[in-house]
Amino acid sequence: MIQKEKRKPRLERLEALRGFAALYVVFFHILPQKIYLLGLDIGALFRFGPEAVIVFFVLSGFVIKYTYEKSKDKSFKFYFIRRFIRLYVPLLFIFLLGYLLKCYKEGMLASPEWLTLLGNLFMLQDVISQKPHVISATYMGNGVLWSLSYEWWFYMLFFFLANKIDKERLNKWVSIITITAAVTYVIYPFHVNRLVMYFAIWWIGVRFAETYLAGGKFTIRGIMPFAYVLFTITAILALNLAIHFASTKIYSYPLVAYPFIELRHFVAAIMVLFGAVVWQNLRWRGFNLIFGVFKYLAPCSYVIYISHAYLVVEATYLSFIGNKVIEYGLYIIVLILFSYLLEVVVYNRIKKLLIG
Repeated sequence: MIQKEKRKPRLERLEALRGFAALYVVFFHILPQKIYLLGLDIGALFRFGPEAVIVFFVLSGFVIKYTYEKSKDKSFKFYFIRRFIRLYVPLLFIFLLGYLLKCYKEGMLASPEWLTLLGNLFMLQDVISQKPHVISATYMGNGVLWSLSYEWWFYMLFFFLANKIDKERLNKWVSIITITAAVTYVIYPFHVNRLVMYFAIWWIGVRFAETYLAGGKFTIRGIMPFAYVLFTITAILALNLAIHFASTKIYSYPLVAYPFIELRHFVAAIMVLFGAVVWQNLRWRGFNLIFGVFKYLAPCSYVIYISHAYLVVEATYLSFIGNKVIEYGLYIIVLILFSYLLEVVVYNRIKKLLIG
């Protein structure tokens, strides 16, 4: 019990970051690029939505490793069912919400886009307008769903590697497969090698969890072996950007599209890796002041993330107010209430019915 109480505050920091990242992505999608306050453009502070998703990946890697090691039942059935329910139960409601809103806008029963829905159910979606050779578009234009396909296959890849590769060689194999995926990405970028390459980012969280569970301390020296993997992939992606720079003219928003976005994501991952270590060694000074309050959003952060496109970004039901600040403030309140109801109340009741 003493050990549990001792660790709780540190895990609360993860919760606070999760809540912050979810709300930050919302602001990234709704705020204009330029916002002037006292003559200063503070809009630039909200231009890092892609980086917030990287934070999600790292946190996810930590949580999955942590819960897997703490679990008494390490069977695939136990692991799969819990991951499936956690990801899919809220997501199915969001699919339905997206479809109903489309029907409302069209004033009739709209096409359910069966092929795209199937692609999303099998977690093969990505942002088709920003990346090459995408298998399936995100359902009903909900762009943030791209990250869920990565999450799902990270879960599956983690379980496979954790059970098929000796623990002493596991990190080495992850380094090999992720770097190899990055090399092939320069030759032919598509969903599979892109996903495997990004597994290196998710694995940062796994490495953090390993150290945490062992009772060790995060140090610059300790993270360098895996940092070299990230540096290598980043260098490969920089080369990819140079080779395929002409592709930046294909996409409407080149800073968040191929071949720039991949490089941007890995630079962000390196910053997260080193930033976490440095901040921990500073005893998380100022963390609670900046992020502490966001822990209250953590229980519904997943639904905030996957539903905000419909409930905030594309919302128009309060347009009669005529004041954008008030409108979007109310949209965000509705978003949080809806997310709490779905993720904390409905999801937990369904989970209890399915698995107890």
